[in-house]
Amino acid sequence: MNGLGEVMSAQSQPAARDSGRVGLLLGDEQPLVRRGLRALFENDPGFRVQGEASNGTSLLELAEAHRPEMVLMDAELPGPDLLDVVRRLVGNRADGGSPGVMLLASESGLADGRVLGAARAGVRGFLFKRESSEIVSGARDVARGGAAMSPGIVVQVLQALRCTHRPAALRSSGELALLTPRELQIFQLVAQGLTNQQIADVLVLSEATVKSHFNRICRKLALRNRVDAVILAYEMGVAGSFTEDRAPA
Repeated sequence: MNGLGEVMSAQSQPAARDSGRVGLLLGDEQPLVRRGLRALFENDPGFRVQGEASNGTSLLELAEAHRPEMVLMDAELPGPDLLDVVRRLVGNRADGGSPGVMLLASESGLADGRVLGAARAGVRGFLFKRESSEIVSGARDVARGGAAMSPGIVVQVLQALRCTHRPAALRSSGELALLTPRELQIFQLVAQGLTNQQIADVLVLSEATVKSHFNRICRKLALRNRVDAVILAYEMGVAGSFTEDRAPA
């Protein structure tokens, strides 16, 4: 039986794209988990679930057949190596329209260093499975070209950086001069693992304003996602060094 044998038969044919709805694939070994994720996204009018897969091989076959805009997958999905699956998902699209890939981690998170490798392979979202209330909103951010990252994952990123980065690799913080005082505050809070809403609460801003600032930060510092921001903050020696002064917006 090929990989698609693991996929529900009703999803074996590509669905026509619905205007304004994000096509999504789900990858998880556990049927109950897939069922729960499907229920979350089917209750949101912005998404349509195109298929489910229980292993990496099936997921890649479905991605080839359906050309999804989003792929939500378990960080421990059986089959080919996680990083290989991610690279094929984001790099095999002849039309250049690579899907946004989000990983869902168990309570133990990802193995040390794996989150860095996954980010560099093209993953734009890292959330814990327990955060069901954040999964759809995170997928929405990724589908819009942004990123989603659980604060707990930031801790793992910093731990991995401390283990893998040599002091000589630290970069000059001169690039931070490109940022306004407000953007610098937001950059440092992102590096601490705060969500956009948490940053908005700290700085008494709207979440939309925080997102706008972070998008400008990414453009100025050539960052792809929040993981890149954490890595850069660490390399510049400013991770976790937020100051309490309130700069003007």
